[in-house]
Amino acid sequence: MHNDQINEIQKMFQDAMESHPVFSGFDAAKLHDISQDFFKSFEAISADGDHPMARWTNTWLKYQSDMASVWLGAMVKGSTEAEPSKDHRFKADSWNEGLFPLMRQSYELTAKAMTDLADNAGLPDHEQNKLSFYARIAADNIAPTNFAMTNPEVMKLAQDTGGQSLVEGFQNLLADLEKGYISTTDEDAFEVGGNLGTTPGAVVFRNELIEVIQYAPMTAKQRGNPILIVPPCVNKFYIFDLNEKKSMVRYLLEQGQAVYMISWRNPEPHQAQNGWDEYIRDGIYEALKVTSAISKSNDVDMLGWCNGGTMLLAALAVLPDDLKALVGSATFLSSLISFEDPGQVKVFMDDGQNAAYDMRLQAEKVVPGRDIANAMAMLHVNESIWNFVISNYLMGKQPAPFDVLYWNADTSDLPAKWYKYYIEEMYMADKLKEPGALTLLGRPVDTRNIDMPCYFLAADGDHIVPWKGSYSALPLVSGPAEFVVTTGGHVSGTVINHPVRNRKRFWTDGERTGDADGWLGSASETEGSWWPHWLDWLEASNPGGERAKPRSLGNKTFKPMEAAPGTYVVEGK
Repeated sequence: MHNDQINEIQKMFQDAMESHPVFSGFDAAKLHDISQDFFKSFEAISADGDHPMARWTNTWLKYQSDMASVWLGAMVKGSTEAEPSKDHRFKADSWNEGLFPLMRQSYELTAKAMTDLADNAGLPDHEQNKLSFYARIAADNIAPTNFAMTNPEVMKLAQDTGGQSLVEGFQNLLADLEKGYISTTDEDAFEVGGNLGTTPGAVVFRNELIEVIQYAPMTAKQRGNPILIVPPCVNKFYIFDLNEKKSMVRYLLEQGQAVYMISWRNPEPHQAQNGWDEYIRDGIYEALKVTSAISKSNDVDMLGWCNGGTMLLAALAVLPDDLKALVGSATFLSSLISFEDPGQVKVFMDDGQNAAYDMRLQAEKVVPGRDIANAMAMLHVNESIWNFVISNYLMGKQPAPFDVLYWNADTSDLPAKWYKYYIEEMYMADKLKEPGALTLLGRPVDTRNIDMPCYFLAADGDHIVPWKGSYSALPLVSGPAEFVVTTGGHVSGTVINHPVRNRKRFWTDGERTGDADGWLGSASETEGSWWPHWLDWLEASNPGGERAKPRSLGNKTFKPMEAAPGTYVVEGK
């Protein structure tokens, strides 16, 4: 519809309002305002698709038309046949038989309309992302695959088993309700210290916050500079030591590295006031001093992953001179300094949601690790939630043993004070990258104080820490910095990347004159794991020489207390 046509209609409408007796008692100015408001909506609907109202209208009309075509077609004999769906949830042949093609098509049209309407709301960026995210959650929740009576695979299995699959599914549901979360793996198949976290070593230090594990050497000689690993405090450290085929710890030991590990304690309510000061001073700094003392090295190579990497960044930014003298290099795996683009988790970060969660914190005193796990699962709700609901409860199957999923379910709690600081000051206010915007241990936080060689590793499929966010950290430190991108996800690209039978690849040496995409476009690609590249970088950046392996673990001050994996990693299980 052209503008002159709209103007003509508008004039006719206004004339009618002014002359028709129905409107005779209305104030003329108010009538004029009503007319203008009406035609703003009319013009939006008549627009060429640029206005949210026009996009909404077009989406709704198309949905009505497509749905009518599907249902009218279903009234014709044989017309329930349809093209196979591209959605993996409907890959079984039974979704193309009987009435199920109609059900599936109706759902797919409805889900598309829901998400399209949400995507076209035209809200401010954060509110728009939040609406789109939760619209997709809602659309996924109503999928016919998620209900026994509308899932032909479930119905067929129930028929074939005489209903036994439904009985066993109900038993699985009751067991998970008692446990408090959905089972994603056969948890009876694993034991920390039994078949997980089995690399030999000993706890050589313990305080109220951490244990420090020193691993037993596996070569006659070791590199002189030890590696101290700072894992995230919301997950257990043994992701670095799952089993012999995946263990980063074992691989490093086999390459002649000396390895030390922080094991964070699972906090109890009386430790709710432990914040970043305590985690840095009594955690990272104490572990650094212990590692340096036992190894007799003043050039410790420190490595942090995820929020462990962010804590390490903050710790190094306020590092006093006496401790700085003990650090030879720093490596950050999927770690953020700039939270401008914190990935999909940003959808949970705003004042309203934060205030609502504060009420839970006041009651619990700690952040249950299960809350964090549930939030991460929502980012991939079909794969992480509904897949197991269907398999475990509707089909009565037992989840298969999978060590990574066992570790993922073995969560740790977080002190309320630590969590609030992380969310409010870093994720929401993005202050870590701003010199002096934060204060820790009485010192202004300035990442430019990080002047030792740094190695930043990011994964191209990481939905928690986008690789471009890691790239933005390079100019925020003052030391020489190496940047590497690997294929894989948050876990599979970083700590699960053993060089043996490795199908991954990584990129290095891109040009830093432009943005992250420019870096990647100019980078060199290498087949295999990034681990050997990192070890070469360590030796080039912080030469350590070789020493005879120690005759025993610990020293006179820090004596072995118990065998690895220690006590803290299994507390609260």
